[in-house]
Amino acid sequence: MKKILLVLLVVFTASSVFAAGIGIKGGYSKMYDDYADVFDDTWNIGIVFDMGTFLFNNLQFRPGIDYLSLENEDNNYEYADVYGIHLDWYWFFMGKKQFSPFLGFGPALNYYSFDDDRTNNDDSDAGIEGFLGVDFDLSGPWKLMLELRYLWHDIADRDTTIVKLNVGLLYYF
Repeated sequence: MKKILLVLLVVFTASSVFAAGIGIKGGYSKMYDDYADVFDDTWNIGIVFDMGTFLFNNLQFRPGIDYLSLENEDNNYEYADVYGIHLDWYWFFMGKKQFSPFLGFGPALNYYSFDDDRTNNDDSDAGIEGFLGVDFDLSGPWKLMLELRYLWHDIADRDTTIVKLNVGLLYYF
């Protein structure tokens, strides 16, 4: 029940209930700490929705969904596919212009789909992310986004960290 109330609070405090834009992003994921000992660096891909401003004009709410695979190719070991659900807030501290740098943060729910046949149940962990980047206005309704994310996949186990370097293309309605 608490999760539903949180989602309703976020949606109805945004300036509009409908998405102002949609985009796709992807990039390189570098494993650190305990993940670096077991898993190879990999690629990630995701979808982001721009829901408009949140509380004030320079803060935007952009939830998203992304995917990456935890595996080790040297040992032919596939651990899990990870699907992340993100509730991200982007602060455009210099305003929205042709070149708009931002800082951001947001919680994430990481759902693990295990590849091991012996594991019948999947799992999920709460995570948190901090990021920075820049939006570039392209022609018309298009924007190019570059971002660097630092994420803790499991806030209960702070040694499961990943750094993502992403490039995205956003389309605004």
